[in-house]
Amino acid sequence: MEMKKKKKTKKSVKPVVKPFMKGTAVDGGTIKSVALFFGSLLLVMLANLLLSAVLVWDNLALRLLFNGILVLAIGLLFLQSGASKGTAAVNQGEIMLQRQEAGREVNAEDRRSCYHPLKGYIIGLLGSLPYVICCLMLAATAHRVVSGMGALPSWLSSLQRREEIGGALAFYSQTTPMQLEDMLRVVVRMCIMPFVNMVGATNADGLLTLERLSALPMLLPALFYGIGYQQGVRVRTQVHTDIATGKRKRARKAKKQQRARAAKGPEQLN
Repeated sequence: MEMKKKKKTKKSVKPVVKPFMKGTAVDGGTIKSVALFFGSLLLVMLANLLLSAVLVWDNLALRLLFNGILVLAIGLLFLQSGASKGTAAVNQGEIMLQRQEAGREVNAEDRRSCYHPLKGYIIGLLGSLPYVICCLMLAATAHRVVSGMGALPSWLSSLQRREEIGGALAFYSQTTPMQLEDMLRVVVRMCIMPFVNMVGATNADGLLTLERLSALPMLLPALFYGIGYQQGVRVRTQVHTDIATGKRKRARKAKKQQRARAAKGPEQLN
């Protein structure tokens, strides 16, 4: 009991919450933000394409582990991006509120650009919309993909000129033109490549299910971005709390120095 009494309990720091002006869910900069989000997803698609060969493992546990890490890294990237956007919007709201309280005019567009809790989700959803439409179109037309006949062995190519054999071998030289479903499948699989790797290229039924539900993993970046945007209020509160804590520490340090000088007394002059 005595040891517990000797332990000093740290005082919980009271958060410093500053009021801010709230904006609208859509503002003049939404189109630019949507375009940036769309471009970010495009870069993620290219990164998925480059990493897909590296993250394909025969071992299921390794596939799930490394591709899961990639999905988490992408989510954290969009979470951080949304938090940065939300923090800037809250800061904008604080400035606009101070300007209004000072009796200065607040521009309508400046007011709209302030923080709104749904703004991050709207940016993410609109930025993902073209990809989501591709996912929905593929989900409506997807069917189970089966392996093809493969290439004709080179030693049989000379027999194609023989009348009694050439007709049967002609089937191997027929090519199927690329259809809309095939193009959609390429785009969608690039978008959700980590999930494709988790399922496995040989699991035709699993890939079919994934393609029909592909819109859900496609919306994950938008979800992370929206959640990150809402963290803007917490981040700004933490910034103000840290500033206030720093001021109190400096004030206590200054008081200690004054007391030390007072206890030492006036210095004697030689």
